[in-house]
Amino acid sequence: MLLTALIAVQLRPYLAIAAVAEPPAHRTAPAASLASPRLLAQLEQLPSGSVALANFDPAVNGFQFSNQELLQAIDLNRNAQAWEAVLTEQLQQLFGPQVCVGDGSATCVLTAAARSWLTTQLGGMKQGLSEGMAAAALDLWQPSPPRIPWWQRLVNFLLGHTVFGLARTLFDLQTFIANLFLMQGVSEVFQPTQTVRDTFTPTQILLAIAQVFLTGSADPFTMGVYRLLEGALTEGHALTPYRLEDRGSGQYWVYVYDSNYPAGRPSSPTDLHVEFDTQADTWAYQPTPSGPKFGGDAQSKTLDLTQRSWRQPPAESQLAATGPFTCPFCGTETEADAGAQPSVDIALIGEGVLTVVPYGGALLSEEAGSKPFSSDDTVDLVPFKGGLSRAVPASYRLPAAALGQPLEVTLSGVAPGPRSPVTLQLTGPGYTANVSGLVLSPDQRLTLFLVANASGPEITFVANQSTDIPQLSIGLSDETRAYQFDSSTPETGFSITDRRVSKSAGFDLSGLRLPAGQRVALAAQGDLKRLYFADDDLAPSQYALTVKNRLVIKDRIQLGDRQPDFINYTLSYDEEMRARGIQVEGQQQAFFDYDPAFIDPAELPRQTLLEAFDQREAPIAIAYEPLAAGAAPGPLRLVPSGNAPVGERVFEGLLQKQG
Repeated sequence: MLLTALIAVQLRPYLAIAAVAEPPAHRTAPAASLASPRLLAQLEQLPSGSVALANFDPAVNGFQFSNQELLQAIDLNRNAQAWEAVLTEQLQQLFGPQVCVGDGSATCVLTAAARSWLTTQLGGMKQGLSEGMAAAALDLWQPSPPRIPWWQRLVNFLLGHTVFGLARTLFDLQTFIANLFLMQGVSEVFQPTQTVRDTFTPTQILLAIAQVFLTGSADPFTMGVYRLLEGALTEGHALTPYRLEDRGSGQYWVYVYDSNYPAGRPSSPTDLHVEFDTQADTWAYQPTPSGPKFGGDAQSKTLDLTQRSWRQPPAESQLAATGPFTCPFCGTETEADAGAQPSVDIALIGEGVLTVVPYGGALLSEEAGSKPFSSDDTVDLVPFKGGLSRAVPASYRLPAAALGQPLEVTLSGVAPGPRSPVTLQLTGPGYTANVSGLVLSPDQRLTLFLVANASGPEITFVANQSTDIPQLSIGLSDETRAYQFDSSTPETGFSITDRRVSKSAGFDLSGLRLPAGQRVALAAQGDLKRLYFADDDLAPSQYALTVKNRLVIKDRIQLGDRQPDFINYTLSYDEEMRARGIQVEGQQQAFFDYDPAFIDPAELPRQTLLEAFDQREAPIAIAYEPLAAGAAPGPLRLVPSGNAPVGERVFEGLLQKQG
């Protein structure tokens, strides 16, 4: 498959000058050395006063459909299974088999956390794909000799006739671009990019580009440009620099491929370029007179570079369990073994204003020896590069010290008129938590509270008016146990089975209408294998709950004692149990023991298991405890009572089998 082949290539040597900071693993941000200013003097000695990326032509190497056209051509809903199948393979390439239930097999079944993260992040493509298109143009570029791939010849031939239908048929190309788009927030890509943005002046960025072009490096950059509005980086866009030209008097133009303007169209501007002024140390980019204007100086920090190799696996041997990139949603054990520190990510998928602060100025846990939580020196902001002038806020990346601390999240809209629903996603070690279907208005402010515990997430939604609550979701990574049993039968004779059972659970909560000022909460207690939910409305409440179970059973069967034969098989099962009208009385919290909701394979043989799956019913047992709600407007903490439940009810759900 094209996507797999390209993402798995070995890292090519690249000519970065030196490190400006302690780099993550093998990815190092380039820096300008003391001799670097002499690079620009070399341009004057060249006949044309310019230098270019070898054999890169935006009319050939750029895509002949625009960012907006590709966005309209992609249909995630129509091809949902195909998208998941292809990108499941890519998640394994990026993060290793830990994204799979049971750490992978011949067929990977994504954990609920991995599937939730992938689905939500793909939803971000609706805000533009310039980051993926700019990176893909470099990955598909051939420095020498120039070769036009088959799909590009086809695109060029059909230009202007069937752009939309063509893009739908090039599914490999769509998923290739999508994969590179998803990588903009991965630590190994984001961190060196941020180092460039925070450390380099515009002139130093110009020098880094000149270094790549003048040395003929096969490891060039994409360029990120942003607008700075009210102190926040927004409307991010990704460009592909391919030529540098000396314009005299300290003025330099860097010509770029811009995915919003396919080369060769009458409607597209020609010779798009970013203007650098080395005397004033400024830069500016405005592709059309009426379009958005980007620019900045040495203090604005609105320009960055991402080197091609940062998105590729390293040449050295990869960690089989974790993959070459840090997984934001995987469990703590394998990542810790690989030396990665867990983090807490909070992202808004869509347009809006996002603010995250510690609730009440809370300090970090003294038990962990932590310092007070400070957004000044512990929080990274990861800007979004979509390229369609959308006001998508930067996501927050918090260090491991933020685990267990209540975070206050405020959201508001950015413009009047029709508004598309957005999703807020919390990603922690071993799970995701989503608040979906939020409609943001510029004249209202939504408040939520998130707690990323080590054992599972907590979400609190506060109603600013009487409203139907958004969908609250939690997706967990897998839990695996292994055991051996005697599976001998009169028919098979002596038989020993080594069985490995892996489970992953996900949950959606909705259906409640909440009065203004009241709170609703959803929390997973991984140590207890329980899902808690409640609200602080004194009246009885009714919820709709969906439970998503993903189960993988791997058997290795030894037949015979002295000269044994071995049989291996894997059984995967995917189901959704849905129940409406789940009642919770006032001043009570409900919990669902999700581990017993899975079929217990015990020592059952394969055929018996298949029959059990076919005869599966979907009762959802809900137990109740007193609610010890804290005072509003803070988070509604759902603390297990430690006592026997005060009641229990069984609700008959609808079962949908998917595997």
